[in-house]
Amino acid sequence: MSAAEAALHESSVSSALVSIFRGKFCDALLPGRGALHFAADEILYDVGDRNRVVFFVRKGFVKIGTLTPEGREVIYDIRKDGDVVGELCACHTPRRDRAVALEPAEAIRVPYSEIVDALRGNPDLLVKLLEIFCNCLADAYDQITTLASQDLPGRLVQVLLGLASKIGRPAGEAVQIPAYLTQEEISQMVGARRERVSTALNSLRRRGLLEYSSRGHLLLHVAALRDFAP
Repeated sequence: MSAAEAALHESSVSSALVSIFRGKFCDALLPGRGALHFAADEILYDVGDRNRVVFFVRKGFVKIGTLTPEGREVIYDIRKDGDVVGELCACHTPRRDRAVALEPAEAIRVPYSEIVDALRGNPDLLVKLLEIFCNCLADAYDQITTLASQDLPGRLVQVLLGLASKIGRPAGEAVQIPAYLTQEEISQMVGARRERVSTALNSLRRRGLLEYSSRGHLLLHVAALRDFAP
């Protein structure tokens, strides 16, 4: 399995677990716990860590990814307030993923053992968990096909549309990505060199498919991006 395919697999498993840990588990586990504060670029946990803890994000944005054997960073998700990070400790230790604050963030730390106790009290969720994993596996195959068949502009458009769907906020006729992402970070999401991603972003900008706010945040014209055919 290539590094890109491995990252997609991790992303699919992660998405399944996040959907389980949200909602009533937050209500049951979080009251009375204080939040930890993380500075921009501070690591919540890293590849190789053996601690089995999960973080519930209360403020800010956190990037989730991994490192290739060559030390190159791959980003496969951006999490916001209300999301969970660290959930892959349910699958294996030491950790194969990492979480880094994109900006000042707050998160509540919960030992995985306490989450297991909560799951034991809800056996019906085991069936739901199996269904979610099956659906995510199908999505992973679709993503791998996209990665193998689409060129750089196509992959970039898919990443931008994913960001708009997950964390985007309406901004007039556009959708703003409130997390400030560097071109290097976008390249780590697309799986290409920064220089090539920069050229592709400029091309989309010239076509009127995206622009930047006065603070450098992406402003996406989602309908136009969906219609874009590289």
